[in-house]
Amino acid sequence: MEQRRVTVQRTGTYYGIMTGIAAVIYMAIVKMIGQMENSTFHFLTGVILVVGVVWAIKGHKERLNGRIKYLEGIGVAFFVGLVSSVIFTIVQVLVDSLFDMAYSYPYYADNGAEDSSAIALIAITWIIFGIVVGPFVGYLAMQYFKSPDHKLTD
Repeated sequence: MEQRRVTVQRTGTYYGIMTGIAAVIYMAIVKMIGQMENSTFHFLTGVILVVGVVWAIKGHKERLNGRIKYLEGIGVAFFVGLVSSVIFTIVQVLVDSLFDMAYSYPYYADNGAEDSSAIALIAITWIIFGIVVGPFVGYLAMQYFKSPDHKLTD
């Protein structure tokens, strides 16, 4: 049987896909209950990203027999943020294009602009959100998940 190597990219991509799917399902539920205009519910997609990053770092550490380096944890978090935000953005752009701004309407403030420019702005914002928040949460989570013998170098 072939033994698969544990890598930052593989772990981050797997958990990023799971986190992105969870965020899409969550926003579909918000849409179904009619609370899409309530931006408080949109905030919780960030909480889903935080949970996904912590879950990924924990899983990566378990696969490495309890030993994880700081940069590995931050790298896993980066990939989770990137992959999940790209998945969420692709679904959001498709839904907005097909169903008349269904996801982006709460953020659509300028009636003078075209829908496509509003969709592009929201898409870029979500991807930047994932790229920035993922590693930041990873940095904070690594305070908890670091190896017990971790020492600062001179």
